Amino acid sequence: MQEIVFIDEGSLPTPEGITREWVKAAAENRNEDEKLFSIIREAFRRKIDVGVHVPTYPQFRDMIGQFLDIIKDEKNCYEPYVLKEENAKILELEIIDEVAKKYKKETGKTLEVRVCVAGPTDTYLQAFGATDYVDAYNIIAQDIEKFIRQAFKTAKNFKIKVIALDEISLGLNDKIQFSDADIISALTAASTYARQQGADMEIHVYSPLKYKLICETPINIIGFEYAGTPSYLDLLDRKVLEDSNTYVGVGVSRTDIFSLISIVNEEYGVNAWKEKEYMQKIVTELETPDVIKKRLETAFSVLGDRIKYASPDCGLAFWPDQDLAFKLLENTAKAINEFNAEKKDSGPKGT
Repeated sequence: MQEIVFIDEGSLPTPEGITREWVKAAAENRNEDEKLFSIIREAFRRKIDVGVHVPTYPQFRDMIGQFLDIIKDEKNCYEPYVLKEENAKILELEIIDEVAKKYKKETGKTLEVRVCVAGPTDTYLQAFGATDYVDAYNIIAQDIEKFIRQAFKTAKNFKIKVIALDEISLGLNDKIQFSDADIISALTAASTYARQQGADMEIHVYSPLKYKLICETPINIIGFEYAGTPSYLDLLDRKVLEDSNTYVGVGVSRTDIFSLISIVNEEYGVNAWKEKEYMQKIVTELETPDVIKKRLETAFSVLGDRIKYASPDCGLAFWPDQDLAFKLLENTAKAINEFNAEKKDSGPKGT
């Protein structure tokens, strides 16, 4: 069988003493590049070191804001919201290129990377709310594609393996006023170029409720949050995925940190936010490699070779600290690697 590839969702807690507001200002003003670049490169190196197969550039900024802020700035546009492609840059990709160059020198291999961008639906909702300006929706979809085009130009020392649209609203938000045909059109506009470049095109959704709609677009990977809500597996018909040549990325480790801390608090009668040594229980007792591997085995028993990627459910921006976040990534890596090794040893089996 084809091995399942471990990707991460991108975001991380900021290092101690650094705020997300500081990162946003530093990225926009470019007056503290040395410090900013060091923070991002170190986080990216750690993703590689803990075993993420295809790491996402480290995200310390707001997922939608870092794209929408550029789109809304008139000096970046020909006219309102019509972005000039040369301004559709993801700074973090320029920063990690140095790490990828060193990786290539040390290993002789080209690092494969996942690039996450805000989806057109989520971006539209933040810009215009619960409205249905179809023209504006399509313009934003084209803007998102410009970020994707620029990403491929930036990738000098790494290969983009996956482009991912973050579309948490799809299947979750009842404020979406667009028809299915409008959504298909926007997702197609945002995803066509990446597929033409040979990359996998992922959409990351909270719930796969609208997966049949996604199967009608060039998007070939549906990533969803299975670990926290196992019943989402029941929404998918494997035959629909096979007929449209669509694969899935399953969230196999939980990232809902507030719920996880509540479990620890209840189990031990403590307040882990204050007695921080109890935070470790999340990665030593709850989200262990064995627990994570069993989730992947259950998902595989249902979807089989339709599973191409596995990851934590979501980003880790709001985890208490980087060490705990990287320990979850390490546990997830161990689980996926063990799963792949066992499948390889057992030989081909029908699923």
